[in-house]
Amino acid sequence: MDKNRIENNLNKIKEQIPVNMELKRKLRKRFKKNNNWIKRTFVGMAAVACLLTVFYSLDIKKIPDTIIPKVNAADLKIANQMSFVDIGGGVNGRITEYNGTIYMPISDKGLFEYNKEGFKKISNREINYVSVSNDGDKLVYSSNGNIYLLDLKTNKETVILKGDEVSIYYDEPSFSPDENKIIYTRKVISPRETHGFDIKESSLNEIDLKTLKSTKLADGSYGSFIKGVDAIVFERDNKIIYKDLNYNKEKIVDDGRFPSVSPDGNYIAYEKSELKTDKIKDNISVKESVSNIWVTDTVNFATKRQVTSNISNEIAVEDWLKSIKPSDEAQTFETNGLYSYFDPVWNSGSNSIFVLKNANVDTGGNAMRLMKIDISKEKISAQDVVRRYLQALVVRDDDFARMLMKNPPQLLTISNPHPVGYTILSSGTENGKIYVDAELNYAYTMESYYSIEKSRYYLIPNSNGYIIDSIKNLSKAEYINKNGSLYMVEGQSNVKLFDKTDIPKQYLPDGDYRLGPIAYSSKTNTLVFTIQNTGKPSVKLISYELNGKKFKMIDSINSGGFFELKIDESGRYLAANYITAQNTAKTYVYDLNDNKKIDLQTLIKDTTIQALNSNFWDGKTLMFNVNTNHQYLYYKYNPEKFEISIP
Repeated sequence: MDKNRIENNLNKIKEQIPVNMELKRKLRKRFKKNNNWIKRTFVGMAAVACLLTVFYSLDIKKIPDTIIPKVNAADLKIANQMSFVDIGGGVNGRITEYNGTIYMPISDKGLFEYNKEGFKKISNREINYVSVSNDGDKLVYSSNGNIYLLDLKTNKETVILKGDEVSIYYDEPSFSPDENKIIYTRKVISPRETHGFDIKESSLNEIDLKTLKSTKLADGSYGSFIKGVDAIVFERDNKIIYKDLNYNKEKIVDDGRFPSVSPDGNYIAYEKSELKTDKIKDNISVKESVSNIWVTDTVNFATKRQVTSNISNEIAVEDWLKSIKPSDEAQTFETNGLYSYFDPVWNSGSNSIFVLKNANVDTGGNAMRLMKIDISKEKISAQDVVRRYLQALVVRDDDFARMLMKNPPQLLTISNPHPVGYTILSSGTENGKIYVDAELNYAYTMESYYSIEKSRYYLIPNSNGYIIDSIKNLSKAEYINKNGSLYMVEGQSNVKLFDKTDIPKQYLPDGDYRLGPIAYSSKTNTLVFTIQNTGKPSVKLISYELNGKKFKMIDSINSGGFFELKIDESGRYLAANYITAQNTAKTYVYDLNDNKKIDLQTLIKDTTIQALNSNFWDGKTLMFNVNTNHQYLYYKYNPEKFEISIP
């Protein structure tokens, strides 16, 4: 084996970190101009073995998987928001969820089942819309103009409606609350002479699953039944419409698309785009369509609540303004917001909304992502707001982070060093204002660098509970390698921790070597570091207790190398991202107290894994992602129970 192969593989990882320097420059310039209240906010998370950066955060407090007691839509609180699946490029279909299992159609690949067991294909069909029954036993989906019913227990598929493959297509099926009927869209199309087609008719119909008799309900698409009433909600001409089937009366709910009724029958989620016009000069203007997800009540549509926080695509606007030439003629630039949202879907417990989210700017890969918005009737505590804010920093879920700040910045970068974890320290009151103290940890991929930044977050009350008003930096400690010696740098102080010559000889490899990634636990005052043999593919993982000045061998592996280390807030568990000699990324989790080790890949079933990487610790829960056939999926790992689950 080439003695430089591991080093080359590690360097490839570093080279693959997607740093968009032009984007970074523009955003930093704007950040400095518009935001002086915080010195350092959005620091990008470097994608490690993956070429695409993917984001997610996690539940702050466990919301019971039961229906939320009825409150007005305007009184709902955003308990959390996460982007936790990178679906990849291409057009992707509407997903559905039941009791922790997500059924996900992926373009050109089929229908997949995603849960704590793994990521398994259950159909090869090209599916663009899928719904699950209320008992979770059946799926109904559309494929190539036909509608199918799949029994998940027997795996038996039945054709319910079949188009003629020329002009009649059936689409967008979903179950009635009693599961005896299916509502669907019947489309009549007319092919154009060159390419494409025109929709001549789009009607909503229901089919009785016992008699297979169909009945027309309305003109439109994206229909849903409503539990407890004889009514439907659907879309027509970019309007959300409610129809009382008893009285055959329609009422416009709001502008919007993709309506989805919660299983409890209380709420409608939908996408709505609002047009904003900005007049730059007398003859120069910008028209921007900004997409967001909204929730309204099903009863009288009394209140509404915006549950995402999209912003203007200022980068696209700035680029256009630089490109235009002086002219007396009117010039108008039409664009979309920073994100576009599609197909909101409620979970089976009516307490979360899944939505497809696409970035309208090149940030290292414009893949479609699946986002989850958790809904609660309870106000969120100050500590939980800061915790979610720090999660958003780690995973670059910038639109959610903006929702947690009074004066949010625009900065969004992808660079090193990047946040890898955080710890909530304490809370209190200062001059009548509530504050939360927390640490944010940073690492540099492949390098002997680790830092801990302590900050004080001042919060003020708002309708969701609290919002961050300002941030004050309290301290910063850096752990760095200087010519083979590890130092702690804090302010003007440089404290040498140890030299390479201090390491016990029995821990050192034969031949040339270098110090690799490091991590530090303030809880145990312990530094964990790696020694990479540069002459052959082998690596050693060692801890150093600063109080007792004691070295301890954690692990020695004869092939591959570590490229990033993360310690949980208790100091007991270590997640070590590793690259094999075959250039495959994986993660080992070590119990530093019991000297136990587990390969996370062994816990994922029914899944072909190309790469696996840890992302960050939330307390004692490790968040990690899996790359399977260019789909990036997220999981949570509990090292005390040796259990995984999806966010």
